[in-house]
Amino acid sequence: MSVQKKFSVLQQRETQKIPAVLCYVFPLLVFGGDLIYCIASGSFYPVSGYYLIHYLYTYDHGFVARGLVGEVISWFVPMLTNELTKTIMIVSAVLLMLAVSLWVGKTLCSAREDKLRFQTVLFLIVVFFMLAAPIDFYYTDFKLDKYLWMLTFLAVFLTDYKVGIWFVPLICVVATLINPVFLFCSMVFVAIILLQKFYENSYSTKNGIICGIAYIAMIALGIYAPISEKKLGFTDARELLDFYFARHATPLVEADYNLFANEWLMDYFDPMEDYFSLAYEIYFKDWGNGKRVIACFLFMVIPAGILLLLFWCKVIKNEKNKMQQFIYFLCAITPVVTFLAIILSWELFKYFGNNLLVQIGLIVYFVSKGTPAVVQTVREVTDYCKKHLLLSGGTLFYILTLMAVFGSRH
Repeated sequence: MSVQKKFSVLQQRETQKIPAVLCYVFPLLVFGGDLIYCIASGSFYPVSGYYLIHYLYTYDHGFVARGLVGEVISWFVPMLTNELTKTIMIVSAVLLMLAVSLWVGKTLCSAREDKLRFQTVLFLIVVFFMLAAPIDFYYTDFKLDKYLWMLTFLAVFLTDYKVGIWFVPLICVVATLINPVFLFCSMVFVAIILLQKFYENSYSTKNGIICGIAYIAMIALGIYAPISEKKLGFTDARELLDFYFARHATPLVEADYNLFANEWLMDYFDPMEDYFSLAYEIYFKDWGNGKRVIACFLFMVIPAGILLLLFWCKVIKNEKNKMQQFIYFLCAITPVVTFLAIILSWELFKYFGNNLLVQIGLIVYFVSKGTPAVVQTVREVTDYCKKHLLLSGGTLFYILTLMAVFGSRH
């Protein structure tokens, strides 16, 4: 039986429709409840350390990568205090919570007419977005990643709307201005869905324009951002620190000042070869962080990568259309875009979690939309897991345990 015929039989297995409102209430209760717990338990703190400067950057001395958040803040307040940065953290967490709840709600709504699709989407979201890689990490983290994921969820949500999809390129530009690492982070999630929309709509001019604008703008900004950092006009890191930290009510302690000036902010002034040398020292000098890197690769990255690659290979095999196969191939190789970012940022575990969210997010998207090859592959995987409960249960336990072990030391 062909994939299309199998899929038509699958579509006939409809369960009673779950009310759409419940699809949105569920993620709001889970993610919102988690956020309320984080606030009540005192998990939010004033921004401190290296990442504080990202909230102090402005364009007063010229364009600076990762400067948009600080620039917007400067429109409303000339001076940042510790309490104000804590408030900004909470507000941004609320916005992230709303964005991810919208995306999850929309996804569940799209899959609610079919039992297999709905159960698959619900399972993947609960396991990987609520347990293995909880959103609450982004709630309280000082890094700019929360804004990138917030905009990513919003962009994916808007791709389903005729007017909303026109805002997606703008959202991608804003995300790149917030932090160019968006190009190595969740950008690929949005980019593949835009390409899928272009293909689904018979290569329409509208979707082609949207794809083109988004891709060109992100690539151009991604190239210009690191170049601009070398043209800020500061003679050294201390002058840079003095200029931007003048906007903070609390002066830097001497130890932090020296650390920022002599190490963390030297990437604005050091040649790239020195930057690679520093990355090598952090990872492998005296085997410091290198042991954990190797352990993560052996016990997490490689096993998870093999499982996901096998899944996408099976999807490609079940698909006959060449263009759709190409899109699935892109889904399979999305982790490749993070290789350079891992080397330059020294944050293997952050990008492993990010890659996992992107991969699972893409599977969730295609399942919710009912794409035949993906749904057929999910059915085959489900049947296999039912026949091998011990193996599938052990694999899931293994993944969740290692995510907890490595994630707790993120």
